[in-house]
Amino acid sequence: MATRTHRNAIVAGVLAAAILSLALQNAAYAATRISYSALVPVTANTVAFAPNSGGCPDPDSNARVTDPYQAQWLKLVAMQTNHSDVQIQVDLDSVGNLLNADIAKSSGNTFLDQQALIAARNSKYAPEVRNCNSFKRSYFVDISFDSPAAVLPEANGASGRRPAQ
Repeated sequence: MATRTHRNAIVAGVLAAAILSLALQNAAYAATRISYSALVPVTANTVAFAPNSGGCPDPDSNARVTDPYQAQWLKLVAMQTNHSDVQIQVDLDSVGNLLNADIAKSSGNTFLDQQALIAARNSKYAPEVRNCNSFKRSYFVDISFDSPAAVLPEANGASGRRPAQ
């Protein structure tokens, strides 16, 4: 006999699979985008630098997102809005490892903010390099959720767009 928690987990998993399946069939899903801005340094907060050991193929480069987290369920999140930006502050060590990530500027939607934070925490980064020295530093990155076919809520009695029935 399954426990209540086990049954709830099964129901949640089946529901999530059903939602994902429907979203994959939706044409708007294909146009849904999650994008990452360039990393912008937080004003002059260089904590430390580390000399680059070995060869230095690129003596000067800006910090950047090298592998953005693009889980398919994030596209489901993006489908809930036409456009929304969340600004995340990421703290990187001199190798590009994420030390910390926090919401710097909210989108106004707590759920989207939390999903952007998950995306930032699961992305991969490269550190800033100057004269073959890499830096431990904090940066801002904007994560944007875009979907041209988002369902808009009704406002002041006016009818918003509704999904096709």
